[in-house]
Amino acid sequence: MISSETFHVVTTELVVGAFSVSGLSFTLYLLVYFGILKRPSWESMFDNVAHFTLAFGLAATPFAILSGLSSSPGEGLNSPILVNKMFLSMTGFGFALGCLISRWRLGNAVWSSTKSSALHGASGLAACGAMLLTASAGGTFTRGESLLDIFHLPYQQVLLFPLLVSLTALLLGAVMLVIGWRRMNSISSIH
Repeated sequence: MISSETFHVVTTELVVGAFSVSGLSFTLYLLVYFGILKRPSWESMFDNVAHFTLAFGLAATPFAILSGLSSSPGEGLNSPILVNKMFLSMTGFGFALGCLISRWRLGNAVWSSTKSSALHGASGLAACGAMLLTASAGGTFTRGESLLDIFHLPYQQVLLFPLLVSLTALLLGAVMLVIGWRRMNSISSIH
């Protein structure tokens, strides 16, 4: 039987690798789209790789989170670093899910204008950035160091909101989700 610590290392590497390739592909796609990289024939390849690896990383994320919780010393989220890891991974999960749903519902239309391309690429890159920050926090927690130590990130501080701010954010998020879902359905009914 494989230990939860070993399983966490394997799933974490899958997540980090997938999100890294996805972030690189989103970056290269945007460079081609905006004419900085002069290879228009590569757009389709970078688009497919970015979204496939984003979906793969998204599928592996729950396994990394659950194995990380079961393998962490103590009673779960007893460290500010672990709380930050949870916040960052959930944020990355949300960005990735939103990016994939918009690509699935809108198809190539997500790349139809400069504004939508920039927004879609930014959401994909935000998902990748949040997951790589999660991995950096994990390195800080387990080894006391990470690749991003040169930035002196405040992993030991947890940003907590008062109850009223949290409820307002939750309500705002639910309203935005409903509005977005209605707009996506109205767009799909036109086709």
